[in-house]
This record gives sequence, structure tokens and C-alpha cells, in this order.
Amino acid sequence: MKRHSRKFLAVVAASALLFPLAACGDHVASLSSIGAQGTGEGAYQISATIPSAASLVRNAPVMMTDATVGSVADIKVVDWAAEVTIRLDKDVRIPKGSYAMIGMTSVLGSSHLEIVPPAEPSGQYVAPGDSLEQADCPESANLPRLEGQGVPGVTLAQNIDPCRYPTTEQVLSSLSVVLNGGGLAQMGEIVSELSDALGGRGEELSTLIPRMNTLVSDLDEQTENIIAATDGLARLTARINEQEPTVQRALDSGPQILQLLVDQRTNLIGSLGAVGDLSATANEIMARGADDLKVVAPNMNKLLSQLAQTGPALTNSLRILLTFPFLQEQISTIVKGDYVNSDLVLDLTFDRLDKTMLTSVGLTGPEGLLGTSAGNARKSTDPLRAPFDRNRNVPAPKKKTPEKKAPDGKTPSRTTAPTTSKREGN
Repeated sequence: MKRHSRKFLAVVAASALLFPLAACGDHVASLSSIGAQGTGEGAYQISATIPSAASLVRNAPVMMTDATVGSVADIKVVDWAAEVTIRLDKDVRIPKGSYAMIGMTSVLGSSHLEIVPPAEPSGQYVAPGDSLEQADCPESANLPRLEGQGVPGVTLAQNIDPCRYPTTEQVLSSLSVVLNGGGLAQMGEIVSELSDALGGRGEELSTLIPRMNTLVSDLDEQTENIIAATDGLARLTARINEQEPTVQRALDSGPQILQLLVDQRTNLIGSLGAVGDLSATANEIMARGADDLKVVAPNMNKLLSQLAQTGPALTNSLRILLTFPFLQEQISTIVKGDYVNSDLVLDLTFDRLDKTMLTSVGLTGPEGLLGTSAGNARKSTDPLRAPFDRNRNVPAPKKKTPEKKAPDGKTPSRTTAPTTSKREGN
């Protein structure tokens, strides 16, 4: 018994000594995985600096453009940043200017290191032993502060750095915000209210759905018109925006206009009442004279057609109506002081009036009724020279030829009847 007791105590003592020694060493993840990327022949190592390693572990895959190109060899902290040693296969070429960041292999899976190449490669590549610079991101503390008003129910730990992929904890935390404070709990009330509103109305719903289908089809056919109307509204908005000062003045004067309308409320009511009385009177007149209006309306058409045929003659004749016999624009050149010198030729025959002022009326005057037309008016002479020219225009008297006497001294008898001459009237 004593021998077995001594052996048991020796085993316990040895275990107690080995446990601290094992605790001081690296864990299993620190050992290189057999067959991992970047551990074969010709592989080389580079380093990368990232703001935080998050849940990244040793032997995690290193990916670039969705392809595994290596693995993580080591992780250590340097100046409050994580420096990651990367093992790469011999055929992998990393463009200069690339940076590394933590990526998620799946939504709820493990993490990997993502190498992001530059948008515009320079054609140069990273050599073994080089280091990838940290991404050009703003410096932030471990838990960044929110700028501006935060989202209700979202803590600082749930905010995602724009230079990092969201971690599993952040995804689950955001999901809890949606499920607990995102209004999902009110879905039960919404479903209950919809059930109460639609319960027992199956027939109405069966007719509503085809109508909705027709409405959607009609809207689809009017797509071009809707787009045109929207463009018109956009142009209208642009015009209104250009007239912003005018619109602002109109809005500023709006209260004064409304107050003026309020002050004139009594007058407006009286005016509207008078308009009603006028409408009633007009209706009464129209009702009483309906037969007369039916007769007058067709005749008005004839009258208006005759007026239309006058053309510009009617409007031009109105110019001389108030200033007869002179045109208004000629008065200043004709009338000098209190006297007027003029030489007028007035032809007031019906034929002349009919050809000038009454062309479309068709009045021909008494001459037309008798079958003759009036001749053109003669031009009068100068009133100052008329007395001198009067004798000049008088024809000389004709000389009388003596009558031949018959041989027996008797006057020959006329064998024909005397002819009478007709005078032409002037």
C-alpha cells in the first residue's frame, strides 16, 4: 500500500509541474496546419498592418479576389495596431499599393484576411519581406464615438468601421436591434387589424383584386404620359425656382391680401348676391324672349357676314367719323390757326358712294333704278381765277348765213319740217 501511495503522489506532483509549463507555451493554433496555403516549397512571407485583428486567428486563410492565396503565420500588436505575418504561395503576386482588412468567410462563420488590390495598379509587385501599408482610413478609437444624432437602440459596439467588415458579434447585435426595437413586434398588431378589417369581406376582395389589376394595367399603358407629366412638373419646378424672389414676395404679401379680402367680405357677399340676381333676371329674359332670339340669331349671322365682307373699309371709315372731313393725322397740316384753305371736290353721287364707302351694301342710287349710272364729277375751276376765265370758256357766236332769195323775190318755201336740237344737260 505504501508503494502504490508513493507512485500516486509522484504522478500528481509531475502533473502539477507539467501543467504550468504547458500553460506557458503556445496553443495548438500557433502550430502550422499541415497542407495550409503558403507552407509549400517556394512560399514567401510579407507583413500587413491592420487597425484591429478582431477575431482573426493564426492559420486563417488569406484571400485576394475571392481566391485563397496564403495563410496567416503570426499576429502581434505594434503601436496599438495589429501586425500580421502572411504566408503566400510562390506563384502569388501582390500589386504594390494593396492593403489588408478583416473579412468574413460567411455571415456566421470564421474570419479571413482579405488583401484588397489598388483600383489603378502601377505594374509593380510586393517583394518578399515587404509590408502592406494600412488602409487610408480615418483614425478611430477602439469604440468610435457617434457623430450627430445616433440611431435609437444602437450602441457604440454596434457601429461598423467603414474600413472593416462587420464581425459576427456586430451582425448578431444588429439583428437583435431589428427583432427587438425595429418595429417587428408591431407586426402582430398589424396582422390583427388587417384580419379585423378584411374578415367577412371575401366577395368585396374578390372584386377588388381584378379592379386593381385593371388599374395597374391602365397605369402601365399611361407610362409615357406619366413620364411626360413628371417632366412637365420638373420644368415647372425649375421655372418656379428661377422666380424664387417673385414667389417669396407673393407669399409675403399673401397675409395682406387675405386681410383685404376679409375686410371686403361684406362687399363680396353683396356682389355675389347681385350676380345671382343678375343671373335670375337674365334667365327670365331669355325664357320670355326665346322665340325672338331664335329668329334674331340666324339674321345676326347674315349681318355679321356682310360686315366681314366690308374688310378694312369699315374700320378705316371710322377714323374720319369724329374729324370729318379731315383725317385726324392730317389736321395739323391742314388747319393753321382759325382758318382752313382748301380746294374740295365732292362727289356724293350714289354710284361713287357705292364704289367707295358702300361697296358691300349694293346701293346704286336713283340712277341705278332708272337704268342709267351717274357720270364722274367734273373738276371745278379755281374760284379766284374763275371770273377771268369765264369769257375764255364762252364759245364765239355763230354767224348767220343770209338766205338766198328766189329769182322772183319770194322766199323759198321749206319742203321739210324743221328739226329741233336737244341740249345736253350738265
